[in-house]
Amino acid sequence: MLRRLPLLFWLFAAALVLLRLGLLWHNNPSLEWNWDEVRNARIAENLLQGRGYVSFDAVRRQLRPDAFHASFPVWVYAGWFRLGLPRHYFTAAVYLLTALGGVATALYAQRTLRWYGLPARLAWAGGLLLTLYPSVLWYIGAWFWYENLCLPALVWATYQLLRLYEGRPLPWPKALLLAAVVTVSCLLRGYLLAVYGLMFGWLLWQNLRSGAAGRGVVWRPALLTLLLTVTLHLPILVKNHRLFGAYILSTQAGFELLQGHNDVTRGRFMFDWDEADKPFGGWVQRQIPELPQLNQYEESQARARLARRWIAAHPAAELRLLGRKLLAFFSPENFVANDFHTRYHPLTALGHLAFLLSLGATALRWRGLRFRRPDALLLLPAAVVLLLSLVFFVGYRWRLFAEPAFVLIPLLTWWRLRRARSGVVNSAADRE
Repeated sequence: MLRRLPLLFWLFAAALVLLRLGLLWHNNPSLEWNWDEVRNARIAENLLQGRGYVSFDAVRRQLRPDAFHASFPVWVYAGWFRLGLPRHYFTAAVYLLTALGGVATALYAQRTLRWYGLPARLAWAGGLLLTLYPSVLWYIGAWFWYENLCLPALVWATYQLLRLYEGRPLPWPKALLLAAVVTVSCLLRGYLLAVYGLMFGWLLWQNLRSGAAGRGVVWRPALLTLLLTVTLHLPILVKNHRLFGAYILSTQAGFELLQGHNDVTRGRFMFDWDEADKPFGGWVQRQIPELPQLNQYEESQARARLARRWIAAHPAAELRLLGRKLLAFFSPENFVANDFHTRYHPLTALGHLAFLLSLGATALRWRGLRFRRPDALLLLPAAVVLLLSLVFFVGYRWRLFAEPAFVLIPLLTWWRLRRARSGVVNSAADRE
């Protein structure tokens, strides 16, 4: 299929790769890692030095077992360091993959829109728009974040799932690639387990409803993905059980639940959430006086209990907070890696407005619009990260996985309005 792409695409791909590499270099010429990965790297160094899976707690002034962030990067870093390879080589490799991922995002966003029946020029415009979207290109895309690898993986995987929905079998090499892409994405960003779990679950449910014909087309890659995902997450569960006596993937959930439900929060990520001398940190200390004596898992559990008590004691404030989170999620704000403040962008505002208008018009069946079943594969990632934002807080890094829907759904809706006038059915989605 790649050989059939026009020369103009390859020129665009080369320009995009150079542009993204230039932006990444501009923001980080010393090829440093972000603060999360610096912490993971220190755990990897402690692991190699025989201290165990621990990090240094600056408040308690001691090394403590740590399962806050994803475990998979720690093991990758430990292997990298064991080989004696410089850290900036790893950054350069991630940057190259990030730049190539931008090309994959454009290509498979275009193919997704073509699957829905959009004409080639409009589909290419959609792929270009998603690639140049503010968060994708700059606010997150021009920095060292693994979201930049997971987003093109999601766009590619969505297209493969649409083809499976249509009944086209995946060859075993591509099925294995799908399983590997999904698994690695979940190992890098654990909340993607919910995204892919619901996407595969919906696909399997639709497959069951359709009858026996072609059932193996979906089940084989789905079971392969499930098997690989479970197999590679088992070591994390075992490691954390050894650390804390609990089979968990991370301790982070309790911390983030409390960050999203308290008297101080505005519904967004708080950069000072772990500073004891700030209002939130002081409040937590007063509410959980035994906090210094707890290990990380116990602290996570204690914070989660405090969050649930706060919700039960402040129902009106919780409702207001949910409304504030909803507004923040659809606001034109963007994550900024080197600042404590978010940034507004007019294109983000237009994208969110177009998405909400498209959903509203389709829900009201304006001029014959209606949702088609395969639309769920585009909307489920957005629904999951919205739910995460309401349960925890609005994080503009994980909102990135909703933004393919923010860009593609309005284009799809606009095209359906045009086609409705002529009554033409020209795609598998239109026949649903």
